[in-house]
Amino acid sequence: MVSRSGRTFVAAVVASILLSSLGWGPGAAAATTDEPEVAGALESYGELSAAVFPVGAGETQRVVYRTLRTADRWGESSGSVFLPEGAPPAGGWPVISYAHGTLGSADQCAPSSTGFGPGEIEPIERWLEEGYAVVATDYSGLGTDGVLAYLDGHAAGANAVDIVRAAHELYGSVLSPRWMVAGLSEGGHAAYFAGHEATTRAPELDFRGSVVVAGPTHMEGLFPLGGPLFPDIGITGLVGYALYVLAGIDDQRSEENIREVLSPQGIEWMEKARTLCAGDLGRHIRAERIQLSSLFSRSVWTPRFHDLFREMMQVPVDGYDRSLRVVQSVSDTTVPVALTWAQLVDMRSRGTQFEYQELSGISHGQTTVASMDQTMEFIDRLMR
Repeated sequence: MVSRSGRTFVAAVVASILLSSLGWGPGAAAATTDEPEVAGALESYGELSAAVFPVGAGETQRVVYRTLRTADRWGESSGSVFLPEGAPPAGGWPVISYAHGTLGSADQCAPSSTGFGPGEIEPIERWLEEGYAVVATDYSGLGTDGVLAYLDGHAAGANAVDIVRAAHELYGSVLSPRWMVAGLSEGGHAAYFAGHEATTRAPELDFRGSVVVAGPTHMEGLFPLGGPLFPDIGITGLVGYALYVLAGIDDQRSEENIREVLSPQGIEWMEKARTLCAGDLGRHIRAERIQLSSLFSRSVWTPRFHDLFREMMQVPVDGYDRSLRVVQSVSDTTVPVALTWAQLVDMRSRGTQFEYQELSGISHGQTTVASMDQTMEFIDRLMR
């Protein structure tokens, strides 16, 4: 549970964020480059290992495709494509693009290599049972060259859109142009961005809407508070998440020289984060009682880093042109409900329409499963 002091600190941060963010515009638009890239262009494909097959998958492929590496740099991502058993319906299988939660930054953490954990495989199997094809990006840098650009929202959102285009290139009319995006945690953050940009990024497809489950928001106001005086605010896994963010910046945005604000211990642990999956990293952090404050030699509360975190993490609050569903548990100690409440208030103030389901007594990792019946009703209503 979050301590009383932690809740007070989070509430104060969120209040400050909320008051200031009402005057901000939406997150920075993804930049463009002059490179002749085609989003979602299929580079390679091959059979997945049987160990990662979900129940109910009739055919599976691991794909590698062109997509964004950061908001303005191209790269590639790998991912999984699962088709239901049996013959496709007239018009093809409708598609769910699933964006996974935090698994780590090392290639061995990619779900196309290791499969999905219990809180994420059940929804995938439910969608397959209900007659939906499922595509699941690993995210650029997780299973492909470099380090994952963790919480780099425009890139992750593009990864979730572009794998749908890659799957259509591979399977053609077996897939319907109708599709939606859903994501948990890190994937919820990605689903906000994917839903915001889907119709312009893939105009040839028929995008219907987004499901965001426990997606972190307003992190651009929290991360710049990092420094030697940062208190323990009771957010489970915050040190690990910070290390993945730092590792991604160090790898993909080396011009920012993030190491200049890190302590020797911070650099050491950032290097460890590059090689460890989330469960192992968390166990090491807990065993050695690493605090966020110990990672920094000085505060990152500077205009330069504030702008960087906004560019990477600030979730759009308007401009969604398709349906949006948000799910959050008030018992979540990984993504505190106060952050989601702040996002909902911001979206309402901008006239954004959305559906919201709030749960109680449900942990972060089980939120997707616990809300699945209502999510299926939402998806079926929009896709059938």
